[in-house]
Amino acid sequence: MKENKTKNIIIITLAIVIILLLIAVIYLGLKNEFLEDKYEYLNENKYNNSEVNNNNNNENVENNSNQKISRDEALDIALKDLKIDKNNIIDLDIELEYKVRYKKTTYEVSFDYNYFEYEYYIDPDSGKILDSFKSLS
Repeated sequence: MKENKTKNIIIITLAIVIILLLIAVIYLGLKNEFLEDKYEYLNENKYNNSEVNNNNNNENVENNSNQKISRDEALDIALKDLKIDKNNIIDLDIELEYKVRYKKTTYEVSFDYNYFEYEYYIDPDSGKILDSFKSLS
């Protein structure tokens, strides 16, 4: 009788711990999603204004650490990394978003090429590729 009571207490305790862990994981996931949306909204206008200024600059001027890159320049960086032409890609999408993973706003450049989907995360300040992914489309 005591053994059954002890087993039941252990099972109930483990169930409670698992439920609490699931609640914590769900809460943290929702919190990160909320933060990404919040910072995307706050930072979007910051870079849109600098993009207009960059398009008026001479294209031969090299980017320094204070100069922001445009969406077209972010695309060019990704295409140069893959050594492919802009005319060969489809479903192009370029978004400026805050990414918690990098703790900063990044250009997310995604497109399809030869049955694969490519995603590039590019620093809008330096033009550095922060990460890239390739998957079947």
